[in-house]
Amino acid sequence: MSAPTALDAGALISGLAWTVQQPLDDERLEAETYSGPEQRSLTRVAQLTRTHNDLCTQAVDPFEITAGLEAAGVSDRQARTEYGAASVFELAEAMYDLVPRRPTAAVVPVDPWRKPLRIHLLRGLLYGLPGLIYAVALIMLQAGFDAALLIGTTIVASGLGQGVSVLGHALTGRGSPSAAIALFRTAIVGGAVLGGLVVLVSGLTGPVSPASVLAGCLVLYLIAATVLMVMNAELRLLAVIAPGVTLAVMELSGVSLLPAPATLATFALCVAGAAVAAWTRLGTRPRDTVRHLRDGFGLVRVDRGMGWSYVFYGMATAGLASFAVIDVIGHPEVTVAAGPVALMMLPLVASLGIAEWLVYRLRSRAAADLRRTTSVAQFRILARREFAFTALLYAGVLGALTCAVIAFFPQQSEQPFVLSTVAYSVLGMAFLCATLLLSLGRHRLALGLTLGAVCLDTVLRLALIGESPEVLVITHLTVFTGLLLTLMPAAAYYYTRAGAHR
Repeated sequence: MSAPTALDAGALISGLAWTVQQPLDDERLEAETYSGPEQRSLTRVAQLTRTHNDLCTQAVDPFEITAGLEAAGVSDRQARTEYGAASVFELAEAMYDLVPRRPTAAVVPVDPWRKPLRIHLLRGLLYGLPGLIYAVALIMLQAGFDAALLIGTTIVASGLGQGVSVLGHALTGRGSPSAAIALFRTAIVGGAVLGGLVVLVSGLTGPVSPASVLAGCLVLYLIAATVLMVMNAELRLLAVIAPGVTLAVMELSGVSLLPAPATLATFALCVAGAAVAAWTRLGTRPRDTVRHLRDGFGLVRVDRGMGWSYVFYGMATAGLASFAVIDVIGHPEVTVAAGPVALMMLPLVASLGIAEWLVYRLRSRAAADLRRTTSVAQFRILARREFAFTALLYAGVLGALTCAVIAFFPQQSEQPFVLSTVAYSVLGMAFLCATLLLSLGRHRLALGLTLGAVCLDTVLRLALIGESPEVLVITHLTVFTGLLLTLMPAAAYYYTRAGAHR
């Protein structure tokens, strides 16, 4: 609220302002005697109340209307010349007396973090099922260049999928669905081109191998699967990969229906089919794609920076999760094959849906706590309890799954297998904390800590070339534990800050 300006004050003192034509007497009388529930007269003040209807009907006092008028640009001079009031204050009082209060009913805010548990479990299933295809493909491929190519493309494609996901969600949440669809189309085309380049480069060094074809299809699949999940088409994605998953399960069970080349070809068709499903899900409006591409999809500098952060974060997490496979490639005499590696990863993979549900539950509980608490201290106490309960719950789930794997597969109970399974569980806890930080907008912190763990683990892995599998696994477990011990306090700190939940 503001007082009259110096110029207006001088006009009032000299009497110049009082030469303004005053409202007609019948207008004043009509405004003063108005008492109808809805209809308003045709006076200038009444017309102004119609312009600011919500402000007048829901204001608790004239001062609130004064603030609203000044925010709308109504000055004291305008109040005198157009409405016959001495100032904006007097005009606001007239408007407050003229319009009856009609406060709107309290609207229960929509909780964007509340989703059915079955949705999270389905998404967790879709996160984990391609791992079966991945494991079988590694069994069928040679442990040299082919396996390294598959791992490398998986790491790169995981990062690209993360970047496409966050930018697509950002555009959709901003109310630009057409720009998001254009981005998804461009990403699918880019994934197809990148996958084709992988096959082409591999063919330049010799005959095109099944590994290069599968690696190229994998790039396209991870991007297409990301698009389908952002578009809430999880069932369509599940139907596409079902044949490949069925073959993978039978191969891991020792039942081979098809020769290795035919099985790999089926995998390639499944992952490439996801691109067709994603493209049809987006609809057919290619002209918008060209226009949005020229406009940069409406993304600003902050969006692009966040997108790159997620790309590198996805690559870092995929690299950490591939530690057991990388050890097998770098240690050919180790008897651990891809099948046992899949069992090592089982606690982490099987709990991905629960982890996503727990993160959403944490954010939903924080939003509810903000509404029902009256002080920051109260919110902080409730948030600490929620975070501690969630961490203990997920640790219990991972611990139970780890014990179940070790108990049900006693033939794999050598020390490297047990330690690797525990290491994947510790990594799962770290991923939970990192995901919570990402949801709170702390993507740079999550990226920095995760990249630091990747660099440290890589340096130690190179320094321990030729060491026993037990030494390598203990090194990985130490790095993952250190990552968890840095991520968990950071996640707890930011989660318990009321200002972080916006």
